[in-house]
Amino acid sequence: MAIEQALILAAGRGVRMGPRGQNIPKGFIEVGGTPIVARSLSLLAAAGIREVTIVTGHLASYYDQLAPPAGLSLSCLHNPLFAEKGSFESLRVGLAAMTGPFLLLESDILYEARALDAVLDTGHDDLILASGPTGAGDEVYVWADRHEGSPRFRGMSKQRAAHADEPFGELVGILKMSERLAGDLAAHAAEAKPDADYESAIVRAARHRPITCHRIDDLLWGEIDDEAMLARVETHLWPRIVSAG
Repeated sequence: MAIEQALILAAGRGVRMGPRGQNIPKGFIEVGGTPIVARSLSLLAAAGIREVTIVTGHLASYYDQLAPPAGLSLSCLHNPLFAEKGSFESLRVGLAAMTGPFLLLESDILYEARALDAVLDTGHDDLILASGPTGAGDEVYVWADRHEGSPRFRGMSKQRAAHADEPFGELVGILKMSERLAGDLAAHAAEAKPDADYESAIVRAARHRPITCHRIDDLLWGEIDDEAMLARVETHLWPRIVSAG
């Protein structure tokens, strides 16, 4: 079944961005003259996505006024508990709008178009996209085990020593989800701790449902959580993305 919908988590307060994060949501940080969330919407539309739902929180009005690219239907759902709970609450809010398989993305990432192609072209129903080492700082490491010829997700953590073996890769913030996995995640919502992030929900769901991992070793991508990460994206990453086309 072709995937035509995506869910973007964009409720975060951007505390680590300091004054910049107080004035604009992280998705509206501009790189190359364009807000990163607007660029993400354009890439999604080009990849065949037709409906995008954004879960908002901090400075939600920015997203409410966001104009989608041609061919894309855009809607926003507000997470009223964005300041009190972790990103799992935003995922829970967004899941209510999803019907069938979808892509899940973080709002504060800059990435190559081929990241979406890789996720959409796979035959696996549930998939986590990973990259090779980035050295960007604040990485979320992903671990996987070989199962029937494919890497099966085992866990993820910001602590590299969380598992005895080497990580499979780094979490990019783009996932493919089946309706069944979405149902599993929704079922865990009532048991989640108030500050639970969406990553911990994925780890929990994976105990009962297999999730495939896919790695692109040389993927150009970056997350923007603080000013140092923004500087890296602007100075080192964006020029390479532009050069790569």
